[in-house]
Amino acid sequence: MTTLDCIDLDDLTIVKLKGPLTSEELPQVEEPFSAVTRRPGARVVVDLTGVDIVTTPALSMFIAAANLAKQSGGEVVFTEATPPVRDILRRLRLSSVLITIPGLEEAITHVRAKCN
Repeated sequence: MTTLDCIDLDDLTIVKLKGPLTSEELPQVEEPFSAVTRRPGARVVVDLTGVDIVTTPALSMFIAAANLAKQSGGEVVFTEATPPVRDILRRLRLSSVLITIPGLEEAITHVRAKCN
């Protein structure tokens, strides 16, 4: 089962995803993920520590969220990807579209610096 937890800080939201992000599991988290990331000027750090696999629908959701946030003056940053997820992001060369930062604290610092 895939879950999504949000931690609201003063100036940004941390989204913690846990479980497989496959076409079967994604619908459980897609609506709440979109609600957080599609707010105008959204500043979001997506923690992928608990995600063991991502498929095309999840990657599409990530790209759409990053693009919409950028267009509205916000930012979505991805962090703490597990080795299999990190490998998929690397192989698909998604670093040109998605901002990925290795550590959670570093990602939070990046978003705060970028959006202030």
